[in-house]
Amino acid sequence: MAKRTDEEQHILDMIASGEDKIDVMTYVKGNCQLIKLSPQTLGMLFELYAGVQYDEDDPTSGFSDEISIEELKNIHPDFESTNGCQWARSDGSYLGKRYKIKRPKKGGKVSAIQLDGLNLDSVKKSRGIRADIRKSIEKQSCRILDTHSQIECDHKDGHYTVLSNIDLSTQKESDFQPLSKAANDAKRHHCSDCIKTGKRYDATRLGYKEGFIVGDEDTKVCAGCYWYDPKRFNEVISKDYQKGK
Repeated sequence: MAKRTDEEQHILDMIASGEDKIDVMTYVKGNCQLIKLSPQTLGMLFELYAGVQYDEDDPTSGFSDEISIEELKNIHPDFESTNGCQWARSDGSYLGKRYKIKRPKKGGKVSAIQLDGLNLDSVKKSRGIRADIRKSIEKQSCRILDTHSQIECDHKDGHYTVLSNIDLSTQKESDFQPLSKAANDAKRHHCSDCIKTGKRYDATRLGYKEGFIVGDEDTKVCAGCYWYDPKRFNEVISKDYQKGK
């Protein structure tokens, strides 16, 4: 690994200390245009510029707007690369280890970058549920039908890819939700369709004004889909609701 320049180290120090985004970007534009920046530093600058904070306890935290390479080049020229944007690759880059990444292309070149959810995937998956969590969940009412009948402890993540699902000792109750058998059967059906087609369930089919609270139908993580957390979905969708006169 090449030794960092004083300028690059100063960028990292500013980010680590919580400096304002505008101050960091101003420093990069004014002092670092001729300095080669590492993929990690570029990834951290993108994360800051996009206004995204990694929060494992909030799966909806890992989403950003689509930001063009042209816009990013105005911050630093290294955001444009001829090697497929190494700084934003999913196979080992700083961003790739933390987020799912979309890389739309024009003319065969990456034209923009968009963070599309937290990267919590694991090669090893488990559907086991710790006894105390199951017991607590099954005492609650269904998040969809508001009934206490035939309550099942449901993995919110219908793809079973959240890391805390692997080891029973590290499971969190927040990764699960109470659903009646009827609601859980419906969720399994739609999650199965999502896995087969690669398209998430669109909640406008249920009459909602939006299909997803974060991401879109092509997003590869479950967070933001209606079925992932119906209670949170309803809270977000109805946040600014005003009853008509």
